[in-house]
Amino acid sequence: MSVRSRRGLGAGAVAGGLLLLAAAPSVAASACVEVRGSYAEHEVSGAGCTSPVGLCIAGDYRGGIRGAFEGAATTVTGSADTPTTNVLFFTSDSTIQARVRGRSGTLSIKNAGAFSTADGGPIVDLQTIAGGTGELSGASGSLRAQGTFSATSGGTSHYEGTVCLP
Repeated sequence: MSVRSRRGLGAGAVAGGLLLLAAAPSVAASACVEVRGSYAEHEVSGAGCTSPVGLCIAGDYRGGIRGAFEGAATTVTGSADTPTTNVLFFTSDSTIQARVRGRSGTLSIKNAGAFSTADGGPIVDLQTIAGGTGELSGASGSLRAQGTFSATSGGTSHYEGTVCLP
């Protein structure tokens, strides 16, 4: 290997190292933790429901995220297959008065999922953490949930995912 090749290799290694160092603060600025647990929906469309489609929920998270939550559906839509599958798609906004890794505050969640209209049928839900307040200010991440749901009595789901805290 010539001197010129070694200088080029050395300069490339230094440049690569500088890029890694420059990226390190952004990685260190946010500590992401894996969480899992369950939640129960014990109230559906109670008094004061602000949902434009008339579907509100309330319940409690247990596990890596702990605390009471409430949410309001923003959309509920069917598809061409709904008459056969009994599946509806939904979006909603929810908040969790949460405790995560010793920190407390409110997590703001944007939900998107699908559920069966059969009483106690299956539900799947992608929950995107869109921010927070208190010690959870600036939170991000996402949760995947699955379980059962009844539009009259609620349901239970298990969740897993990542919460990133600044």
